[in-house]
Amino acid sequence: MHYWRKSALAVAMLALPAAAQAQQAIDAEYTAKIKEHLQDPRITTELVDHLPASATVPTPLKFHGRIVGTPGELTYAKDIHRYFEALAKASPRAKYWTIGKTEEGRDMVVLAIADSATIANLDKYKGDIAALTDPRKTTEAEAKRLIGTTKPMYWLTSGIHSPETGGPEMLQELAYRLIVQESPYIQAIRNNIITFITPVIEVDGREKHVDTYYYNKTLPAGAARLPLMYWGKYVAHDNNRDGMGQFLSLTKNVNDFYLAWKPQVMHDLHESVTYLYSSTGTGPYNDAIDPITVTEWWTFAQEDVREMTKRGVPGVWTYGFYDGWTPNYMFFVAHTKNAIGRFYEVQSYGPDNYEVRPPATTTSREWFRPNPPLSYIKWGPRNNTNIQQSAVLISLKHFADNKANYLENYWIKNKRAMEKGKTGAGPYAWVIPAAQRRKADAADAVNELRKQGLEIHVAAAAYKAGNVSVQPGDWVVRGDQPFRTLADMYFSIQNYTPQNPRPYDDTGWTFQFMRNVAVLPVMEQSILTVAMNPVIDKVRAAGGIDGTGAVLLVDHTTDNNLMKFRTAFATTKMHAAEASFEAAGRTFRAGAFIIPAGDRAKIEASLKELGITAQAVATVPTVKMHELDLPRIGYAHAWQRTQDEGWVRAALDTYGVPYNYFGDIELRKGNLRAKYDVIIYPHVGGSAQSHIAGIIKNGDTPLPYKKSPKTPNLGANDSAEDIRGGLGIEGLTELYKFVQAGGTLIVEGSTSTIFPAYNLTNGVTIESPSQLFARGTILRGVVADRKSPIAYGFDAQLPVYFNQDPVMNVGGSAGVFAGVGSGSGAAAMMQNTTPNANPLRLSTWSWNMSDSTGTPMPVAAGRPAAAGGAPAGRGGTGGAGAFGGAASIDGTRPRVIMQFPANAADMLLSGTLAGGEALQNRAQLIDAPLGKGHVVMFAIRPFWRWQTQGTYFLGFNAILNWNDLDAGR
Repeated sequence: MHYWRKSALAVAMLALPAAAQAQQAIDAEYTAKIKEHLQDPRITTELVDHLPASATVPTPLKFHGRIVGTPGELTYAKDIHRYFEALAKASPRAKYWTIGKTEEGRDMVVLAIADSATIANLDKYKGDIAALTDPRKTTEAEAKRLIGTTKPMYWLTSGIHSPETGGPEMLQELAYRLIVQESPYIQAIRNNIITFITPVIEVDGREKHVDTYYYNKTLPAGAARLPLMYWGKYVAHDNNRDGMGQFLSLTKNVNDFYLAWKPQVMHDLHESVTYLYSSTGTGPYNDAIDPITVTEWWTFAQEDVREMTKRGVPGVWTYGFYDGWTPNYMFFVAHTKNAIGRFYEVQSYGPDNYEVRPPATTTSREWFRPNPPLSYIKWGPRNNTNIQQSAVLISLKHFADNKANYLENYWIKNKRAMEKGKTGAGPYAWVIPAAQRRKADAADAVNELRKQGLEIHVAAAAYKAGNVSVQPGDWVVRGDQPFRTLADMYFSIQNYTPQNPRPYDDTGWTFQFMRNVAVLPVMEQSILTVAMNPVIDKVRAAGGIDGTGAVLLVDHTTDNNLMKFRTAFATTKMHAAEASFEAAGRTFRAGAFIIPAGDRAKIEASLKELGITAQAVATVPTVKMHELDLPRIGYAHAWQRTQDEGWVRAALDTYGVPYNYFGDIELRKGNLRAKYDVIIYPHVGGSAQSHIAGIIKNGDTPLPYKKSPKTPNLGANDSAEDIRGGLGIEGLTELYKFVQAGGTLIVEGSTSTIFPAYNLTNGVTIESPSQLFARGTILRGVVADRKSPIAYGFDAQLPVYFNQDPVMNVGGSAGVFAGVGSGSGAAAMMQNTTPNANPLRLSTWSWNMSDSTGTPMPVAAGRPAAAGGAPAGRGGTGGAGAFGGAASIDGTRPRVIMQFPANAADMLLSGTLAGGEALQNRAQLIDAPLGKGHVVMFAIRPFWRWQTQGTYFLGFNAILNWNDLDAGR
């Protein structure tokens, strides 16, 4: 058929009434309301401008009393779930089940939709896809047969970001349409693929958002509106940055469902841009993603843009949003398994009608935006529903029409990943030594990798593979497995050059650096022939008690389970050695736990469970020590931006650290030292002044955040009668008095700037280097004061996570790029780019496997340290560490515990860095004495998401030694 004849036919088909195309009874009432609520007639297609009628399956209108896209209305997740359950009960074309619980105990669900015969045989198709996933078990002939006969799976998810409300609403109507409609278009989808729908991923946050929306509608005009405070128990927007750590229940549930069913596409629905963006990203794409997947992103996106543009819908585009680099997003659950992760960003649902006037940069016509958004449009929830439901249907139809192609691609990607580990350039395996110094955290890393889908074996005999010595009991990640993509992605060294487009999130995430455990690449193929056995259950490091005697010695390895051990025996006296010592033929580091007496049986059982080893000796060693008395901890959060701090709570909760949680406004009440020994005030974001101001008081009407009959889902984490006012000068004064009276204040990131900004820790200054670019990157940390209790257990250097600021200086000397900077910015960036772009950066951080205790420990290569543990190079004016150090208000100098190297070329381990000269010799961690107490300030982020387990113990040490931080001074 000639092209012009095809085009004419397409136009004619689009002009036909919906009823004529579908040849099915239309729900007249629902269809009329679609037209009524649509704010602009251009935002529709023949796919969604009507709804078919059913005598047996309820529409959203019949079930909820309103159609999807009704202005001024939102649906609770529990009611969306009830509707999905009703659909499954009403039709054999759907099956509904729960996939896990949230932290607050709510269900996450999935609805499967296909023709009735397929739904009746879901397990058969589940087995088919599992066979196509593993080329080690499936022959080429069997794979070819399955590609031609089985049905692929497409998983739609939404509602991970709670203020993005349209996806959960639209998916209800989509589910009904896929089940009921009999048009050839929908039949092609239903008969050829299996569609999974999870309408709300962040269920806890959805309920809170709906509560908040309806509460705000009751407020008088002009009154301050209640922000959406908490989403889940721990984090808000970062719930879509948990793909690597997988701490949150929602991530675990999604991952478990993915591993069980292995859908070929995972498609997440978001809201943020005008009008609909179909994801491709701008690059640089993650190196471990198979090039086939990249082409699949573009194929889907171009299909969306072409088909929506053909139907005259403006503002559907691709390419200009996100990069595709960092694997911490939820849909990387698919990418690490050789499948396709994609997403939409859609103009906000509302749900109130509004107007959109995008900037000229958004309305220009480009090759990736052939029919751009309009300079002005009336928008509303039905616009949102129409545009994204139409695009989803186009993608589902494309997937159904090309199912064999996508199944073949999936098979090939799994096969290529497996073969890469057999015949490629390597690595052929990665070895995780079981006896390394941080052995408990190494075991935890193994368990986490297994949960995410990696197969792990345990070595049955000693073996030398190139320069890696494998010992019996070591864990081996074989490279010849389909999901080796995950290992490539996690274990690689990232090199994000500053000339790339501005990164959307972190640039460096190397798993072994963030966790500070040894993961050793093996470049010898012979490793694949060594005797090893598959790990089939949770692993545990060896633990217990060696030797005899009443006194127990536990070396300080910085294993995080040491914190759990201490808190589990809160009433048992334990001491910390203030220097290294010898006992029972072993060397114990400063910080080692000394336990003079205790319930031996219970302690031993705990040590075995936690993978910690104690040495029993007859007498207490002759070393200076202090008691590890557990503090009363107050944990302050900021009401103006909740849940950036949730990752710190996650670590405290996981390792059994008790605390009292409260909002910043409570600090103003004072009497803090009588209640607490330690106050933790984690990163919030913003400036020191914004912390003081908090949520601005505008008028006298309080802004409460609490549970009530109208807001039954609020107040789960914390509550207050009025959340406005922030820390205030009164709260800052009370914090100052708390420290002066002997308390320890622990701050990180933005909250580390508060005391210096108000000159309460004299000698510590905050710099703003204009040429520095260090976005979410892993840099080298140098322990400048190894005698400080905060540094107990750590080596001289370790990888740390740093994200652009704050840049803290002790001694007052400005960096070469401080303030407006000096010299040519471009030249400075280029000078620092070359050494940091070394793809062999792994050689700058290796693990020495033969320290004095016979266990592995990280050793950094590079610039040697100066005497006293400080790195050689430019310092300050003398004093603590390599810095100078003006005295604090009471005359005691701030103590620099950790700092950046003296040479910018030695800083970068993985990620990106430009203008690193601004960080030379700048502080990463400061202990600032103040009166009788201390302010512990982190410029690095020791508790960054659920990824930086290797630096958790910097915070734990500050807690455990809260009243002995002057030790070793």
